[in-house]
Amino acid sequence: MREISQSRFRAGDKVVIESRGEFYAYVDGWVGRVVAVGPKQPNACHSQIPEGYILVEIDRGGDTPLQLPVPYDHLRLTV
Repeated sequence: MREISQSRFRAGDKVVIESRGEFYAYVDGWVGRVVAVGPKQPNACHSQIPEGYILVEIDRGGDTPLQLPVPYDHLRLTV
C-alpha cells in the first residue's frame, strides 16, 4: 500500500480507519469524513488536534456524530 502523507488529507475527504495497533482496533473499518488536519488549536467545534493526527467525524446513527483524532497513517481515502 502506498503511504499517503498527512498533507494529502483535506477537510471533507471520506476516509476509512485501518487500525495498525490495538488502540484503534475497535474502530477498524469505520468510515468517516475529515473535519480538520492537525496541528489545530481548539475551537468551538473541536478540541486541540496534535501534529500527525486528523480529526475524523463518524456518523453512527445517534443524535451527534462521533469525533475521533486518528493518526494519519491509520487512515485511507475512500469513495
